[in-house]
Amino acid sequence: MADILYINGRYTTTDEKVIGVEDRGFQFGDGVYEVVKFLGRRLLFMPVHFSRMQSGLEELEIESPWDEATFEKMCRELIDRSEMSDGILYVQVTRGESERALFYPENLAPTALAYTRRFTFPGSAQKERGVKVITMPDNRWRHCNIKSLNLLANALARKKAQRAGAYEVLLINTDMDVREGASSSFFAVRDGRLVTHPTGTAILPGIVRNEVISLALGEKIRVDERPVHEHELYSIDEAFITSTTQGVMPVTEIDGRMVGNGRRGEITRHLQKLFDDLESSL
Repeated sequence: MADILYINGRYTTTDEKVIGVEDRGFQFGDGVYEVVKFLGRRLLFMPVHFSRMQSGLEELEIESPWDEATFEKMCRELIDRSEMSDGILYVQVTRGESERALFYPENLAPTALAYTRRFTFPGSAQKERGVKVITMPDNRWRHCNIKSLNLLANALARKKAQRAGAYEVLLINTDMDVREGASSSFFAVRDGRLVTHPTGTAILPGIVRNEVISLALGEKIRVDERPVHEHELYSIDEAFITSTTQGVMPVTEIDGRMVGNGRRGEITRHLQKLFDDLESSL
């Protein structure tokens, strides 16, 4: 069955081909996107998803097609038209269509689309077992705080992980500091503290990342927002990654080396439960 699709103010399904060949999102990756999780037809963390999308559009100087109220109304309409109770809602805004050239006209009408999609979220067994990750150099552009459509470096990194039998890639900068995963935020646990890269242009301000930090501080767990150096990866007590679709996912192996005792750590388990409870309460 086709997914429900919103495109520039109307609703259809993903069976309909709707993007022009000279849309700048298709030609240049000129746009931003968001992935919103819904459970029991409840859209999670909508205000912060909208805020992050708006910030990216402003930095790229793309006119926003919605204010917060109309954005939420559009998303709610998609869920109401869908038969799914749980899944993801993908939202994308591009600069719009124009003759193919790096130089673009001012004030293009943006292309705005969104659609629902089934998604299998991690089960309890995987969330306890955790995942293996590898490391590789970070080859992305310098504005990773923008959730842009330019995901080639991320896609190549994830393919490398798949070929290595790993779940995710941790991206390392030229100073040998861990930034984040190709599609996730990264946390190390050392001496009872969380350590994670500070926000800025080097990482995406992850929605789940920020919620986990708030939960940790509420539990009097210290959070050090600083880079984790690559050599630290092999002496940390625990590690986990976070994302909209994965929640809090333990990392038990990095580059073939066991993290801690190779099992989900206690702080990771605790924050995992707190976050799952938070999602259930929204």
